[in-house]
Amino acid sequence: MTAGWVTAFQESRNLYKITCDPPAKLSKRSGGNLFIIATQVLTAVPDPNAEGRFKAQFKAKTREYSYRLVEEGNIAAPDIVAYHWHPNDSDLRTPHLHVAAVPRVHFPTSRVCLEDFIEMTIRYFEVRPTMKYSEWSAILDKNKRAFEMMASWKVQHP
Repeated sequence: MTAGWVTAFQESRNLYKITCDPPAKLSKRSGGNLFIIATQVLTAVPDPNAEGRFKAQFKAKTREYSYRLVEEGNIAAPDIVAYHWHPNDSDLRTPHLHVAAVPRVHFPTSRVCLEDFIEMTIRYFEVRPTMKYSEWSAILDKNKRAFEMMASWKVQHP
């Protein structure tokens, strides 16, 4: 997708944040750029499925996410489209979508994984991946299957 980096840090004793800082630059097939500002806040919890000598294994549990597609490499840039789930710091506790053409509306969604968001940018916003189709699609598929297998609540597909 991009040569951009993510920043990961521990916010508190059991709270971790992963984010694109600065926003990840994406090249469009038609020329120009878009940017992704993706953030996930995670906790580490004991894995209930751990077996044998690895019973102390942990799994990451998503506490919130924000996936934003913007036209400028600036954190304050207006969203073209954004998927949010922030149940701990808002009255709106369910996953939702924001669309620039309809400001202030929270369109309800199911849980959205980062892999689906990335694929959306490629298919509908002309983002040019840095890899061949067979490579990027295999990576997204593998990671999405792992996410769905470990998800603590059901992922619904369109």
